[in-house]
Amino acid sequence: MPGKPDNPVPAPSTPSASQSPAKASFALILLLAVGSLFLSHTPMGALLLRPVDFLDTNLHELGHALFCVLTGGSVHGLTIVNDGDGHAGLTFGSGGIPFIYSQMGYLGTTLFGCLLLFFGRYRRNAKAVLMVLGALVGIGNLCFMVQTFGMANYGSAALMSIGLSLAMGGVLFFAGLKLNETVAHFLLLFLAVQISLNALNDVVWLIQISAGMAGAHSFSDATNMAQATGIPAVVWSIWWGVASLAMLYFTLRLAYRKSQ
Repeated sequence: MPGKPDNPVPAPSTPSASQSPAKASFALILLLAVGSLFLSHTPMGALLLRPVDFLDTNLHELGHALFCVLTGGSVHGLTIVNDGDGHAGLTFGSGGIPFIYSQMGYLGTTLFGCLLLFFGRYRRNAKAVLMVLGALVGIGNLCFMVQTFGMANYGSAALMSIGLSLAMGGVLFFAGLKLNETVAHFLLLFLAVQISLNALNDVVWLIQISAGMAGAHSFSDATNMAQATGIPAVVWSIWWGVASLAMLYFTLRLAYRKSQ
């Protein structure tokens, strides 16, 4: 007798384009990078990008502060305004492992840029990432900045830094809360690209300073490392440049390569 016919097994369905999560392409990242570079070389564009420069400084100093605390140290103050001696911001810490947290200004900014690029690759993440970034910039830095009031000659810098940090954090959090998903995604990717480019540009400038090719500062992260290790500041600057490029390369490769 013929056996009972098997029940057909339905083939697994393939998600349609509307069901698949919207993912940014490498072409979009490249376009944003070219646009950012063009804007930064025009007077009006440089003015429009000024808030992002403050965000870049904020993340640089926050990198120092977070890794100081994570390595067991204490942060006694933090600023993100010019001190009149060529420093866009300062972090005052002690204890911990200076060898690590002294490097996490430039490398930390690149790390933040890489994290934004990685988590920003899907549109569905954009609003949440902007809100987390806003909270980190506003509340996180506030914890370190309020201590600066106890330091002589830094009261006004502390006040300005807190105002800028809260303003930036509030705008980012509000953007994540209120913008629609598409606009929030574009804003997040633009910030990710701009922060990453700024991180590289800052390292290039530091290399020029360390090599005596540009103006000198009284001290920098590179000179601090040179004093601690005996290795010339220019070597540390070049190392941070190479490491930043490697971090960005592997982030883009991991997050934006085409699925096989």
